[in-house]
Formats: sequence, structure tokens, C-alpha cells
Amino acid sequence: MSAPAHAQLRHPHGLTERAHASRARRRGDASPPRAARPCRAVAALTVRQTRRSAGLLVVAGAVYMLLEVATFRRVYPNGVSPLQFQMFEDNPAVRMMQGSPVALDTAGGFAVWDAGWFIQALLAVWAILTTTRLLRGEEDLERTDQLLAGPVRASTLTTVVLSVLGGVALLLGVAVALAMVVAGTGIAPSVLLGAALIGVTATFVATAAITSQLVDVRRRAAALAAGVLAVAYVLRMLGNSADARSWVRWLTPLGWLDELKPYGDPDLRALLPLVVVPALLAGVAVLLRGRRDTGGALLSREAGRAARLRHLGGPTDFAWRSNRGVLLGWVVALAGFALVMGSLIGTMVEWLAGDQSYQELMASVGMDVALNTLGFLAMLGSMFGVAVALHVAWRLGSVRAEEESGRAEAVLARPVSRLRWLSGHAALAFLGGLVLLVVSGTALWIGVVASGAAGISWADALKSVLNTIPLVVLVGGLAVACFGLLPRATTAIPVTLTVVWFVLAMVGPALQWPSWVLDLSPFTHLAWVPMVPWAATSGVVMTVIGLALLFIGLVAFHRRDITEG
Repeated sequence: MSAPAHAQLRHPHGLTERAHASRARRRGDASPPRAARPCRAVAALTVRQTRRSAGLLVVAGAVYMLLEVATFRRVYPNGVSPLQFQMFEDNPAVRMMQGSPVALDTAGGFAVWDAGWFIQALLAVWAILTTTRLLRGEEDLERTDQLLAGPVRASTLTTVVLSVLGGVALLLGVAVALAMVVAGTGIAPSVLLGAALIGVTATFVATAAITSQLVDVRRRAAALAAGVLAVAYVLRMLGNSADARSWVRWLTPLGWLDELKPYGDPDLRALLPLVVVPALLAGVAVLLRGRRDTGGALLSREAGRAARLRHLGGPTDFAWRSNRGVLLGWVVALAGFALVMGSLIGTMVEWLAGDQSYQELMASVGMDVALNTLGFLAMLGSMFGVAVALHVAWRLGSVRAEEESGRAEAVLARPVSRLRWLSGHAALAFLGGLVLLVVSGTALWIGVVASGAAGISWADALKSVLNTIPLVVLVGGLAVACFGLLPRATTAIPVTLTVVWFVLAMVGPALQWPSWVLDLSPFTHLAWVPMVPWAATSGVVMTVIGLALLFIGLVAFHRRDITEG
């Protein structure tokens, strides 16, 4: 199309763009036409791409903190006793997992101490997955090219995306702060808590933005950012292990909330890194984006090396090749965490056995089985089951990414049936989950042996994690069913339900919710293996439901159209 012809493109109302602008000026309307506001259009697109997950995150964060406050008031009606507080303070295992106890005599202080590590990890994971999807994932799908073909520079595009994600972080912090104020925990400390969560979320958004510039392909960028998160968590554990090492908390974003102490004697100096670090990292990300080509990476792989043709003989082989790096990262992360938790089992059980009042409290919320070694091991097994179920859901989410990118259509155009393609991905996801469970159980046992504790065999450790196989099958089957019926919700629905089910099982008994509500969570139906025998009936029912959902997903995908975007 020639330039003059292009200049005469019609406005939707029949006017040319030039005539539309002229008429607007005559009316005194100074605002430019929509096409001249590219940043606003990019921001609107980013909001549209994140509104579902961001909405769920904001609601989940506020509700979870409200549940923590309600649980504290139900379980500790008179507050944490000085003896219990001192035991929390003196036990290194408790401090490494939960953090140094501060203001446990208040509902807000206890909620931050008990749930702070979990909600920060949840926010960091969301930030990493969302940021790499918007920055690197869209670039992998060549959608960024369409935006950069207009009057938008690459650095400007990155700035707009980071601004929108920063707005999500702000909305989350405001929601949590308002929830805590409504719960009666005080205005000033609630605002400090919200500010801390904003800073942590923004820090990992900026971190993922940097990794998206350093390496190519979204999964590599996400894996590198996840490695940063793992290091940050280890540093937090080290910093909380003893007062003499508390300075280490300043080196990790996950330790700044501990230093801020919103419900104790606040140290406002911790607000400085919460504000400065994410801003600096975001600036670095924008600068790096302007220094590389679209589709490239600053840490590019060696060019001209011999092609690696292994695992290219079929769709399942290629799926294994494409995702084995991510699986390896999960293996390393879960193995390391299991080693630490295994080494702390003996200390935790000894600590629990030393406080009769705490034992009574555990019994009142249905957690008295965790007061001995095998019971505590069973509780840990359920936690690792949650992690593995989430891995399987995210792994099956990559199938949706294959479809969005158009690569699935190219494969299915060949003599490869849809059932073979999708069932291959599902089989690899379940196999990877089984590998993670075995690795986690083995690492738990090694940690126990290394700590010198007794009473746990390798078989016991394996049973504790393999007990969650029905749950993993259920979540995986649900993910496949969503892919077949609601492809856009392939990851969102199973991930959200898994977290809700776990929180329901942990918090529901303490709040004395009706049994029919608790029964909605699959975790309620898992036996405390190896302390008690495996619940065969519940396990078989969950497995059958998961396989039925898998079948429904396969059939639905076989019948629906291939969709992109």
C-alpha cells in the first residue's frame, strides 16, 4: 500500500485519520486519536492479560491473612503464653521455618510470623511466572513484534508492562492492609505490612524482568528467576537461625519483612530496600531491554555449535527435551528443601513434646498426630504433595503454551493424532511428578540420617510422599480437563483449587468449620501415612476421578478446534 493511500485510511465513522484529527482540533478537543496513544493501548492489553490471575492473587492474599487472624483468635484466645513465646524464640528449627517471633501476643504479629514466609513465596512465584510470560513468553510467540512495529520502543514496552505489574503489587498491598484493618489489627502496622508485600512482589517482578533479558525462551528466564528465589529463601533461613546471623536478612527480599516488624517495634529502615531495590532492578531491566535485539538474549548460547538431534523423533520425545531443564530445577529445589526439613524433624518433635499446653492446642485443631516423629513426617509429606501437584499443573500449562504459539498445529498437521500428542504430555507430567515425590522422600530420609535422628526409615519417608499420588493424579486430570474444555484456564483452575484445598484443610479445623466444608478438600481424605495405613478407599476414589477428568480432557481436545492466543 502506498504512503498516500495509507494516509487516507478511513476512521470507523467514515473520516480519514487526518480529517478526524482536524475536526477534533476545531472542537477544541486536545486529546489525540486512540492510535496516537500506544502506551495506553499496551497498558490496557497488559491489564487484560493479567486481570484474572491478579484478581485471584489479590483476593487470596487478603482472605488468607483474615483466616490467619481468625485462627489465632480461635486457637490462642488469651494470646501466646510467655513460655510458648520463649520456646519459639529458642528453637532454631522453628525460627528457620517461620522466622524470629515478634509480637506473638497480637493477632497481626502472629499472622505475619505464621504466614509471612508462605505469602511472600506465593507472591514471588506469581511475579516470576507472570513477568516472564508477559516479557519473554510474548516475545517467544512473536507477538511483541506486532507491538514494536508501531510507535513503541522495546524499552518503553518493558516500562509499561512493569508499571502495570507494579500496580498489581500496589493493589495487593492495599487489599491486605485493608483486610488487616477490618480485622482489628491496627492501621499503622497494617499499612506497613501492605508496604512490605508491595516491595517484595515488585522486587521479584523486576528480577524476572532482568532474567527475561539475560536468557532466551521463557522457561529459562523463569528457571533463572526461580533460582534467585531459592537463594533468597536459603538466606532468610540462615538469617533467622540465630540472632548473631540476623544481619543476613538484609541480603534477601524475603528477610525485609522480618526486619520491618510491622506489629512489633518497627524498624523503618527496612522500607528503604523495599522501595529502592525494585526501582533499581526495574531500571536495569529497561536498560538491558534497550541493548538487545528482539528475540535475542544478552547471554546467548554458543552459535555455530553442532545441532543436537536427540529426542526429536516424536512429539513425546520433543516434549521431554523441551521440559527436562525445568524438571531438573524442581528436583534440585525440592531435594534441597527436603534435606533441610528432614534434618529438623527430630528437633521439631522434641520441641513439641516439651510443651503440654501446645500439645493440647494441636489436639484441639486436629493436628495432634503431628506430635510424634511419624506424624510430623506425614505432615511434611502432604506439603511436598502440594508442591508436586502444582508442578504437574504448571507442566500441563506448557501444553497450552504450545497451542498458543502455533507449534502444536504444526505438529498435528503431520501424522500425529491429538490423543497421542496430549497423552504424551500428560504421561510425562505424571512421570515427572512421581520422580519429584521419590526424590523428596529420599532427601527427607537423608536429612533425618544426617541429623542423627532415629525412628524413620527410607520406606517411611517414601510412604509419606507417595501417599499424595492420588492428589497429584486428581490435579493433573483436572488440568487436562481444563485444557480440553476451558483452555485459557488450564493452569489457573487447578493451581487455585490446590492452594484453596490445602489452606482449607489446615485452617478449617481450627475455625471449627462444618465437616461437609472440610470434606471438600482432598487433603482431608488423605491418611497420615506412615503413622497410619494408607486410606485405600479415598485414594482409589481420587485416582478414579483424576483419570476420568483426564479422559474427558482428551476427548474434549479431540473434538474442539485448535486455538491460538
